[in-house]
Amino acid sequence: MPLARMIAAKVFALRPDDSVSFEDYLQYGRVGLMEAIDRYDCSREVPFEAYSVHRIRGSILNGISHETELSAQREFWRTRIPERMDSLIGSLADKPERASLQDLIDITVGMALGLILDSDEIEPIDETIHANPYAAAELQQLSELIRACVERLPQRERDIVKGHYFGRLEFQTIAQQSAVTKGRVSQLHARALGMLREMLADSSGIDRKV
Repeated sequence: MPLARMIAAKVFALRPDDSVSFEDYLQYGRVGLMEAIDRYDCSREVPFEAYSVHRIRGSILNGISHETELSAQREFWRTRIPERMDSLIGSLADKPERASLQDLIDITVGMALGLILDSDEIEPIDETIHANPYAAAELQQLSELIRACVERLPQRERDIVKGHYFGRLEFQTIAQQSAVTKGRVSQLHARALGMLREMLADSSGIDRKV
């Protein structure tokens, strides 16, 4: 255990940021130590300490890499979801607090469209989709249909949808690239999702349960 702590401390000292605590580094080091104990072959006459160092270090690096990926996904959702919600709410009448039921439905559908557009990059949260081949196939068809509809959007709306959902760019970045305000990008984003809803409403063969 002291060896696992020492290696964890050395790797922690080289950390690029403080997004992962030392306790997590140490925990991954302990996992590597247990793996080393389980797989150590004393007949090879290699000292256990020398053998375990590489496995402990590898376990820490692999674990932290996974943590970093999860952290990046959490940051992605932390910034994107409020941005998209503000965009859709801003497209309502002068008093969003008095939104109608249809307004709320439109916002919900708009957020769902965004999640489907994200689906190639972000793993679905609902594991029941994986357990139901029919639902998975329908969702895949719906995703392909929505992406085909994106190609039918006007140039400005299409560029914003592709930049935000496919390029994973924030509205501010798209605004800077397009030489417009962030508010304008938000308006065009909401308009684009409205157009996609209308296109889907006109499409036949969609299973509404999906």
